[in-house]
Amino acid sequence: MDFFTRCCKKFSLALLAMSLGFAPHARAEGIEIRNADLVPVENGYQLHADFGIDFPNEVEDALNKGVPLSFLVEFQLVRPREYWFDREITTKTQRIQLRYHALSRQYLMNEGAHQKSFASLEEAMEELSRLRGWEVFTKSDIESGENYVASLRFRLDLSRLPKALQVEALSSEKWTLVSERYRWTPGLQHDGK
Repeated sequence: MDFFTRCCKKFSLALLAMSLGFAPHARAEGIEIRNADLVPVENGYQLHADFGIDFPNEVEDALNKGVPLSFLVEFQLVRPREYWFDREITTKTQRIQLRYHALSRQYLMNEGAHQKSFASLEEAMEELSRLRGWEVFTKSDIESGENYVASLRFRLDLSRLPKALQVEALSSEKWTLVSERYRWTPGLQHDGK
């Protein structure tokens, strides 16, 4: 009986420690948007954003075996209206592809017509986690004195995976790499043009 009592105490102490957060934490996997900002340039606004990206082992293994990963960056700017649907100013999508080239042992990243190569996955992930200089709208698209709401989302495009892998990816949480929608009210300036 004494043995049983000691085991129960140890078990309840372990449960208490886990509930208080003293248990070792699992690796956080997925995508999060850490910050985003609209930067004025000569005729428009560019989006600058930073992401936290951590691939699950299954996704990283598939990448290292030559499966290209296609990501979508989705931006939207709306003008809220009180008694009607928000007025959409612009919606833009940018595709970024990351793949491993086994012969050169490099990771290749394609953004539109631009391609960059990296010696390691860490370097490629660092570049993937920073978006700079994407012009998302012109200054003539906005009106002076109006408030706007910007939103941003970053996700893995499962429809671009090889067909054989799509079935597994659609039924597995490990392949659901999508950020929460990040919303903010940018301070936009209209230059009168």
